[in-house]
Amino acid sequence: MENGLAVTEVEVPAIGDSTLLALAEQAEKRVSALNKIKRAALMATNARDWTDQAGNPYLQVSGSEKVARVFGIAWKIDEPILETEESGHFAYTYKGYFTVAGATIEAIGTRSSKDGFFKKYAGYGDDRKELPPSEIDKGDLKKSAYTNCIGNGITRLLGLRNLTWEDLQESGITKDSVGRVDYKKNGKAATGIASEGSLKVTAGVTDVRKTTGTNKKTNKPWTQFIVKAGDVEYKTFSESNAKIAKEALEAGLQIEIDYKVGTFGNDIESIKKCEPAERQAGEEG
Repeated sequence: MENGLAVTEVEVPAIGDSTLLALAEQAEKRVSALNKIKRAALMATNARDWTDQAGNPYLQVSGSEKVARVFGIAWKIDEPILETEESGHFAYTYKGYFTVAGATIEAIGTRSSKDGFFKKYAGYGDDRKELPPSEIDKGDLKKSAYTNCIGNGITRLLGLRNLTWEDLQESGITKDSVGRVDYKKNGKAATGIASEGSLKVTAGVTDVRKTTGTNKKTNKPWTQFIVKAGDVEYKTFSESNAKIAKEALEAGLQIEIDYKVGTFGNDIESIKKCEPAERQAGEEG
């Protein structure tokens, strides 16, 4: 008796040796099947489907969709939920249902205007000021939340979470071969994501195109170049920057871009090609 209450002991039957062996055999088969799924999924992707975020591999939606086709994954996405704060900041959230081989899971995708990738700025240097949330394109935020939901659902369904660079090496994808996103500080205090400074990205060029127009105030013509690296577009008025990007595209090289998030998108500050490492004597390839 304990604290005036009768205590009843419940005997838990021991698991027999044959049952333990059967459980162990089933567990080994499941682990083997999961590893085969992971290898097949990774083989469906290439280096451009991955980014290096904070030192860890991150599968972009382009890669998730390739994997989904391999395994016949189907999904249904609910209508988005828009939440708005008194400060004017807002967030979109999608809920999706992902199915493969009769198994279904739920996944959430969300994006907030507080994310440094969506904030808009005016001016440069000490005069650079963050614009109010009303200047942020809701369409961009909504689209990003949608793709985030798809990426989360597919990777969760197949167990492609918390992967390491060693996991990717078997598929020929190395840390040096994927795009990288770095954040620079410009001497100001960082709060969470470093959105006040310039940014750097290393990625493969997927498109270079030219756009033209006329300044409404001065009536002077202008020419702008759009450089698409990975799934993101960057803008420049420099023809030499565009030429470097085009050469990298034709040569199959990655580029390193220093840019700032401006009022109308990502403004290129500088760009350079990432030349391939020289082979050592005796190396093949």
